[in-house]
Amino acid sequence: MPPSTPPPPTVSNPLRILVLTTSPSTPLPPLLQGSDLPIQTPYYTATIPIWHDTISSLAEWSEEWSAPEAGEVIQSIGAWIVVVRKPSSADNRGEAGGGRERGSSVEHLRNTLSAIHRLLSHHQSTSGNYTPLETEPPLLLAIGMPQPLRPLLPITPEEWEDLCRECGGWEWIDGEATGKNEFGENVGRERLKEALEANEWDGGGGGIFNANDIDTEELESELGLLDDGSPTPRGIIDVRSDFAGMHEAILGQSEDVANDDDPGGGGDIQVEELEGMMLKMQAIKEKGAGMPEDERKRFAAKAVNEVMRSVKSFD
Repeated sequence: MPPSTPPPPTVSNPLRILVLTTSPSTPLPPLLQGSDLPIQTPYYTATIPIWHDTISSLAEWSEEWSAPEAGEVIQSIGAWIVVVRKPSSADNRGEAGGGRERGSSVEHLRNTLSAIHRLLSHHQSTSGNYTPLETEPPLLLAIGMPQPLRPLLPITPEEWEDLCRECGGWEWIDGEATGKNEFGENVGRERLKEALEANEWDGGGGGIFNANDIDTEELESELGLLDDGSPTPRGIIDVRSDFAGMHEAILGQSEDVANDDDPGGGGDIQVEELEGMMLKMQAIKEKGAGMPEDERKRFAAKAVNEVMRSVKSFD
C-alpha cells in the first residue's frame, strides 16, 4: 500500500487582504465580499482575513495612513486590492456628479494607485524599528468592475495594464472578463483567485535552504529559456538574463544568511523570504509544464519578474 500524502501545511497567522473602494456602492468580486477568504492549494491551506475600507478623500486617507502608528497595520497586509467601476470619463469632471460614482475617472484611479504606492514607499524608507517592505513586497491588484453608464472609455486591456504598472507595479484585472486571454492566461475572477493563491501569506518558515539545490538549467529548459540559437518569437520577452540574475541574487542572499551570526535574529526574516522564493521558482517550473512554447515563455517572463521584485527588496 503506497504511503499516504501528508496534507499541506496550514498558515496559522496569515497576512491580511485590504480591499479599497472609492465609493460604498462599488460592487465587489464574490471572492472579496466576505470577512475572510479560505485558500486551499497543494502547497498550503489558509483562511485569509479580509479588511474593507472606503477612500472618501484621498488626501485625508493618505495622511492618516502615513502616520507612524499605521506602520504596524501596513505590516500585516499581504495584498492591497483597489476595486473601482470601470472609469467612464478621462478626467475628474465626472467624479461624484452627473450620475457617476466617485472615483470613476481614469485620473482618479491613477492618483489612487500612485498614492498607495507612495504610502508603502514612505513606510519602507522611514527610519526606526519598522520597515513593512523589508520582506516580500505585497500583492498590488486593481480590479475594474461593471460600469452601468455609457459610453465607456475605449481603453484596451494592454492600456489598462500599462497604466497600472506605471503607478507602482499594480496588476490590472478586468472583473467582467472570463476565460483566458490570447496568451492562454486566466483573466477576470479566475486570475484574481490565481493571484491570491500564489501570494506569500506567511512570514514563518524552517531552516536555511541551499540555493545551489535549484537546478536552473533544468528549469530553464522546461520553460523554454535555454538559448538554443533559435530566435525569440515576436512579442515575447527574453528573460534569460533576468533568470540568470535571479538565481545569482538568491544564491548570494542565501550565502549571506548562512554566514549571518547576528544574535538579533535579523537573518530569520531573510531565511523565510528565501524559502518563499525557492518555492516560487519551483512553482514556475510546475505551472510551465505542458504549456506551448510561446505561452510558456510569456508565463516565465511574468513569473521571473515577480520573483526579481522579491530579490530586489533585499537591497
